[in-house]
Amino acid sequence: MDMKNKIQQKFKELKNKKEIALIIGTVPGYPDLETSFEIIKAIKDGGADILELSASFSDPVADGPTLTEAHQKFLSQGISKNQMFDFYEKINNRIDMPTFIIEYANIIYKIDPDKYFRQLNKSGIGNIVIPDVSLEEMDLFSEAAIKNQINQSLIISPTSPLNRVKKISKSSKNFVYAVSVTGVTGARKSIEFQTIKFLKSLRKTVNLPIVVGFGISKPDQIVILKNCGVNGVIICSAIINLINKNLMDRTKMLKELKDYIGLLKKATKL
Repeated sequence: MDMKNKIQQKFKELKNKKEIALIIGTVPGYPDLETSFEIIKAIKDGGADILELSASFSDPVADGPTLTEAHQKFLSQGISKNQMFDFYEKINNRIDMPTFIIEYANIIYKIDPDKYFRQLNKSGIGNIVIPDVSLEEMDLFSEAAIKNQINQSLIISPTSPLNRVKKISKSSKNFVYAVSVTGVTGARKSIEFQTIKFLKSLRKTVNLPIVVGFGISKPDQIVILKNCGVNGVIICSAIINLINKNLMDRTKMLKELKDYIGLLKKATKL
């Protein structure tokens, strides 16, 4: 199957099994390219359904302190964007897993949207989320993405009015990314009532699969979110925290990652 269609197929497969997608995120290239590849293999082996690659940028406005620090440490290595496209291609060729990328607009704009999406297509990644571009400013990126067969999934926040939610949903491909809280990424202790209310209202309006991110780290949170009607949960900051805790012992890091992801995956079936 074409890697670019795997996300859509995965949602259909899980819906038939009455499960939701466990989407695990990491910072590609962190803490280094070799370890990062082993981390992604552990994410797959642990039972994750979809991989989110949070590409590094110097000013990641949507990210909390955990991811921001990881981005800064990655950037200090001096790894080029061409090396990263090669790394994405390696992931695509060697790890059979639906994948999408989070990339900030300045990076795409600096490279040139057409060139960026052409390289992304060549690497085998067919889906992208650009967190810092509004619907009204998306045309420049959308034209290049469509030309190069890249699907864009847009973000819906708790403050988005109904008419805007409808427009975002119509403009998204494969899924919409629902932000569970106002603010930045980072693991939180519980799911707020307002988040539950927001997601349930979103389910009545959006026909695409809904994935929810920001603040999720525990199995019981996944169960609550599943009952809101979402199709997937995204966990990234908690993954980076676990990596950071075990930087001096890669074997322990990879085992703990697989165990943690396995625990989270069980909750998607409840």
